Amino acid sequence: MNRVVPKELKQAARDDQLGDDSDGAAGEYERLTASSPARGKGEGGVSGTAASALATSPSSPSSVAGAGAASGLYEEKDPGCCTCLICCFGCLTLCGCRDWVCRKMVFFPPPPQYQVQVEVAERGNQKQAIKRHVMYVRDESGRLGDPYHDQFFHVYVLPTKRGQRICTMHIIHPGSSITFLVSHGNATDLGLLRNHLLEFSKVLKVSVYAYDYTGYGLSTNHGRPTVGDCLCDISCAFGHLTNVLGVPSNQVVLYGQSLGTGPTLELARKVPVMGVVIHSGIMSGLRVIRPFIKSTYWFDIFPNVDIIGESKAPVFVIHGTNDQEIDIRHGRQLHASAKTKLDPWWVEGGGHNDIEFDTRHQYFTRLKRFLGLVSKGHSAKYHEQTRITCQVT
Repeated sequence: MNRVVPKELKQAARDDQLGDDSDGAAGEYERLTASSPARGKGEGGVSGTAASALATSPSSPSSVAGAGAASGLYEEKDPGCCTCLICCFGCLTLCGCRDWVCRKMVFFPPPPQYQVQVEVAERGNQKQAIKRHVMYVRDESGRLGDPYHDQFFHVYVLPTKRGQRICTMHIIHPGSSITFLVSHGNATDLGLLRNHLLEFSKVLKVSVYAYDYTGYGLSTNHGRPTVGDCLCDISCAFGHLTNVLGVPSNQVVLYGQSLGTGPTLELARKVPVMGVVIHSGIMSGLRVIRPFIKSTYWFDIFPNVDIIGESKAPVFVIHGTNDQEIDIRHGRQLHASAKTKLDPWWVEGGGHNDIEFDTRHQYFTRLKRFLGLVSKGHSAKYHEQTRITCQVT
């Protein structure tokens, strides 16, 4: 499998994957103020529901080959049964079918768990009618609950450079200068995330900005997400957060979980941010089903283990020792490959979707410690602002 691949094919695959939204002009934006009732555990945290993150990975112990193991070297032997699958994926990429395969194996968007509706209200003594938008979140029975209005909770709809529209959610914590940009897992949406992120903002005393990938929630093209759109979406969200809402990039913490670590690390290598949190992350897409790969194939998706070292921001890795979907070897390898790293948190007995719930106190304690470290000088190195613009309506 170490055959030579023409540069044109490598570049074509790379261009198709990135879908960078780093160019474009910031424009007018439409703010949709929204809020909704709280939701409890089991309705989707940062990771979403318990559906498979990408595919079931082997649960055998990891054997990471030192701190410089970005190439994915392991002592275990590569099982030959996966070779045909890898070859097929490469051939399908050449045939232009990679997006179709990824929709079957990587992305699992749930039915939209929220709605955004327009309401008309009156403002001031002149009884001037104004439009405002509120978010209705579905309960366990699937019915839309009653919303409540909060001046610190907003929803936006943004057009991306690839012609899609994504839905984003901004939770403002008054007095906080730090904003977490959250990239969620592959089987959830903003409706399922809302309650957890409200608590996240309250406990950590930070603002939170989250977004639905193209194909998820109320973002366009539902049920048809792609890797290229996914990477373009985070650039659009970051551009809106920094260029329109005015949050400096060195006050942004990128938080990616499971699938969300792909767009998180792709953005982290391009922009100066305050810090990066990798929660139940993947080394790369193909390494989820074949973790013994020594070097990344040109047609692989989300090559996190190769690019994590390009980020200058401090990286905090969280991974459960009993993660049955993304083996802990992924987290260990990502930590080893990071250039600027903080002590990782290997959650004893933690799974793929339960860390933020079953170890709630430790979860927030560790994140507070992380914020304390990056606030005391790490971010001072990254004052240069990088503008990533997008068209916003």
